Amino acid sequence: MSEKPVSIRDPILFLLIVLALSWLVFWGPIAVLKIPAASLSGSERGPVWSIVLFIFGGFSPSLLAIAMTAIGEGRAGLRDLFGRVARFGMNWRWYLAAVSSIAVGTALQIMIITLLGQRFDLRLFITSAGSLVPLIILGPLSEELGWRGYAQHKLQAIWNPLLSSLLVGVVWALWHLPLFYMIGTSQSRLGVPFFEFAVGVVSTSVIIGWIYQRSGSSVWSAVFFHWLYTYGMQVVWTGVVRTPLYNRLEYLPYLVIAVIVAVVWSRTTARSPSAEATM
Repeated sequence: MSEKPVSIRDPILFLLIVLALSWLVFWGPIAVLKIPAASLSGSERGPVWSIVLFIFGGFSPSLLAIAMTAIGEGRAGLRDLFGRVARFGMNWRWYLAAVSSIAVGTALQIMIITLLGQRFDLRLFITSAGSLVPLIILGPLSEELGWRGYAQHKLQAIWNPLLSSLLVGVVWALWHLPLFYMIGTSQSRLGVPFFEFAVGVVSTSVIIGWIYQRSGSSVWSAVFFHWLYTYGMQVVWTGVVRTPLYNRLEYLPYLVIAVIVAVVWSRTTARSPSAEATM
């Protein structure tokens, strides 16, 4: 179906609002007040109101995208958005691109852990498999309707899609910032450094944005990648003893992959953003 012209105001407004919701409404107050919420990595539990804020904060990108789509585009826009979420039949090469990127990135992270003198138990990928089902909701579905389905989709209709992915990645990283100051979160409990985490998020945004654009704007492609990536990172975080050197090197594999993707992608930007790649 033909889409109405996209205004730059819509995706920029989305990105500003989603940041404000994270910092000022949902996660920021919990972080400032040092009140536990619903810890996914420890035993900390806060009052009901902080748990509610924590959960809504996590779902805010997708919920905001649904709300802004309903207001700006009505039922037709919602049908298009949810239709792209359910676009499971994308070309097999983009499933392969997602799986291989994460497999290579995770393998290189484990190689870094080994080179730094630690042992990594590969059985963690099996013992952690029970978290796969909840992880598709906690992250991919709660966020990707917003990051890729709304912001990336509208930005790449106006701007270079690579630059669109970088902007979305920067805001995506900043959106996570309060989690580093909240009691009980993985970021806070494990001492994950924000700058290196942000480099990883922006790198991941480039890889996801590339797959999203080349798969015909399939939100499912972003959900699928985000799902497997979150699982891989969860397993790695479980099996590594953090050191300052590892913290600096942790996201290097995904940065390298993102640079390679950016070089390849920059050669194909003349093609239609919504067209399936034939390369």
